[in-house]
Amino acid sequence: MTILDRYIIKKFLGTFFFSLALFFTVAIIIDLVERVDDFVRSTAPLSLIISNYYLPFIPWIGAILFPLFVFIAVLFFTSKLAGQSEIIGMLGNSVSYYRLLIPYVITSLFLAVVLFFANHYIVPYSNAKKLAFESTYFPGGYKSSDQNIHIRLSANDFLFLENYNHRENEGYKFSFEKYLNGKLISKITADRIEWDYAEKAWKLYNIRRRDWIQGTENFNFAESSIEHYPITPNDFERKKETKEAMTTPEIDRFIAQEEARGADNLQLFYVEKFRRTAACYSLLIMTLIGVAVGGRKSRGGTGSSIAIGLLLSASYVLFMQMSTTFANQAGLNPILGTWIPNILFTFIALLLLKRAQK
Repeated sequence: MTILDRYIIKKFLGTFFFSLALFFTVAIIIDLVERVDDFVRSTAPLSLIISNYYLPFIPWIGAILFPLFVFIAVLFFTSKLAGQSEIIGMLGNSVSYYRLLIPYVITSLFLAVVLFFANHYIVPYSNAKKLAFESTYFPGGYKSSDQNIHIRLSANDFLFLENYNHRENEGYKFSFEKYLNGKLISKITADRIEWDYAEKAWKLYNIRRRDWIQGTENFNFAESSIEHYPITPNDFERKKETKEAMTTPEIDRFIAQEEARGADNLQLFYVEKFRRTAACYSLLIMTLIGVAVGGRKSRGGTGSSIAIGLLLSASYVLFMQMSTTFANQAGLNPILGTWIPNILFTFIALLLLKRAQK
């Protein structure tokens, strides 16, 4: 590694970590101002607020804005190098433009590896602590309701819920169906179900039971009943609200378990899984675009390069948001939904580099 490589890597990492640390300070202060009333009402000890809320808060917000701050760091210090004619001096000493890119690429790949482990393991662990703190001490918490739940308990047993409330551990418009050789032989419906902690079973209310025996239908009604099903409130807990608190291996196990039960609402989990890796690749794209835009000495000075770069980065973030929304809501393939923006902006980055070389 040459002196030039070390110089650029030092500038890259120094600017990146400085800007990230500055943003963390501002973000924590803003969040503290917004949350101070909740902290006072919660009576949570200061040590717990720091360890279980703000320490997990840093990886969470950092992972979200990691690509953006890589871009800002590259754009800022490269524009400064160009403005001081250092880029021209490097190229004038028999250093090719693409050779100049090597330390940029090495640094972005290093940061991509850091973000990879953070996205797949560290951030979910931090999110789990942060969400647990919010659900305990903040009004409303993070648990809400799931709708239209379909679970296959076995090859012949199916459970349906129109709505499930995590906070109260109760569901509404319940239905349990049992089949034999493809024919419905028993169906239980109830207006409401709730978890009975003493019995470790489900308590059903306003129950209607139908059984078909040798072509004859039997109907029974009961106000309440205790029923044992191979499912607990924990099986409802890890829905879309907690996908960000699951490591990637946990998401894989959850998807396999839900698919075995016949669940058909797993698109959010697939998108989250592939998004974590796609975000790592975006660091390389943001780095190349930052070099291409910031490395040119323009008449408008550093300000014009930063303005153009921020416009491009905002376009990338907007396109990524639109693409993942289509994947989540419109059934777009989750791999395409998370990678289309990367593919498109890879071509944009290469085009900008080709023009910048000239």
